[in-house]
Amino acid sequence: MRTGIVGLGLRAGNVLKMIKEDMPEMELVGYVDPDPCGLSIIDDKTNRLNQYENLDQMIDEGNLELLWVASPNHLHLEHIHLGLEAGLKVFSEKPIVTSKEDSFALAKLIKKFGENQLIVGLVLRYSVHMREMKRVLDAGILGKITSLEANEHIAPYHGSFFMRDWRRLEKYSGGFMLEKCCHDIDLYNGMVGDRPERVVSFGGRNNFIPSEQPENDKHDDVYQKKQSFWENVDNPFTSNADIIDHQNALIEYPNNVTFTFHTSINVPDEQRRFCIIGSRGMAEGDFGRGGLKVTDARTGKCLEDHDFSVTESSDTGNYPAHYGADKLMSEDIVSFLRGNLDSLPVGPKEAITAGLVAMALDESMKTGQIVDMTETWKELDSLY
Repeated sequence: MRTGIVGLGLRAGNVLKMIKEDMPEMELVGYVDPDPCGLSIIDDKTNRLNQYENLDQMIDEGNLELLWVASPNHLHLEHIHLGLEAGLKVFSEKPIVTSKEDSFALAKLIKKFGENQLIVGLVLRYSVHMREMKRVLDAGILGKITSLEANEHIAPYHGSFFMRDWRRLEKYSGGFMLEKCCHDIDLYNGMVGDRPERVVSFGGRNNFIPSEQPENDKHDDVYQKKQSFWENVDNPFTSNADIIDHQNALIEYPNNVTFTFHTSINVPDEQRRFCIIGSRGMAEGDFGRGGLKVTDARTGKCLEDHDFSVTESSDTGNYPAHYGADKLMSEDIVSFLRGNLDSLPVGPKEAITAGLVAMALDESMKTGQIVDMTETWKELDSLY
């Protein structure tokens, strides 16, 4: 399968290397990127990739079958559109788009070309935790979901990366909640099996600010650990970032199901924890620490207790493997591309929904108002 890449960063390089190992018949043809920091991961003496000036040229000259979109977030819609119009299968990294207008435009493209033409990189849907949670929920072990809480807490070195990388600017990333936590919103939308009705959020930037900068470049071993590339700056404490570094959200689903979510990018002991409470039981787990425990509400008995922890391997870009989910996603995508799977665990419609919720949370944070999602869903549904 002849594949072209637009946006050859570290993430794209690592995932494509993994997929190439699972799918030797994939032929990586070329890329479009002015600063291809992931090139060394997949380009070797036996497989020299062509660099193209722009995506139009790569599509015209590359005889592609698959377009891999890993460009900065604000360019996703344009690149997805070009790929679909050219008749290609398209993979897009998350977040799939960065605005409500682009979400609605993408919905029209999905209606025109079909959901199966667009694969989305919401990798946590492929994780062992989520596969096991689907089993538990489908079996009715928890009864009806009543409330949820979760977090995504990332370490200071990774938070510093966000404040130095292009992702620090909302005009490129769409905001931190969208860029980093659309995974999480998608997961819990899926667990509830519905879309939020109302959201409210509070947050700000209180960690990566000038007054918190260590003196004399002390702790650069932490704050400069993860290298950034395109549109990067040096100092995470004095950068022109306009994203937050902590945020709390409250989400209401139909039938009074509620969800609280907290994210922070300055947490020395990282967590990605969740607790799902139902009428008959609860499930609690942590992606990073590996545990997943299911408890019966009526007897207090532990029904299941798993350890899904994995040893993260350090690669060229020091990029984590999403708790082993990257490998599982690679295997499923390969099966899908070969025609052995009819569908994948998550598709573009779910990605659009998660993105719109993230955008609404940021709208609430900025306006101080509760955001009602009713009209958003009505407009979105009218476009499919």
